[in-house]
Amino acid sequence: MTIQHFLKSPERFKATPVVSADAAIINGTIYMTVIPTTTLVSRGTVVEQAQEVFALIEERLSRYGSDKRKIGHITVWLAHVLDFPAFTQAWNEWADPECPPVRACCQVTMANKDIRVEMIVVAST
Repeated sequence: MTIQHFLKSPERFKATPVVSADAAIINGTIYMTVIPTTTLVSRGTVVEQAQEVFALIEERLSRYGSDKRKIGHITVWLAHVLDFPAFTQAWNEWADPECPPVRACCQVTMANKDIRVEMIVVAST
């Protein structure tokens, strides 16, 4: 079994000082958690935060030799269940209709009260 851990940049670690990897790749499968940047968190709607997370997902996947068509599963955590319709509209505009990932979406209590959406992504390289 091959496991590669890609560490957070010093800037990302400074923004979210939690010891965790930016991504881990295990036997060709990418695992990563993506949250909005701190500049958007304090003022962004769920749609704005989701759009930023989608862009971050695509940027990171590209860095690891993948793209959104290779996403197998995304778990979406919403801070407020009332954001579900707006988030789903943003999701439907972003997701590839020919290769949509499996999606689970639930409400959770976020550690940062200003974060409205967080996503866990599993994709192939």
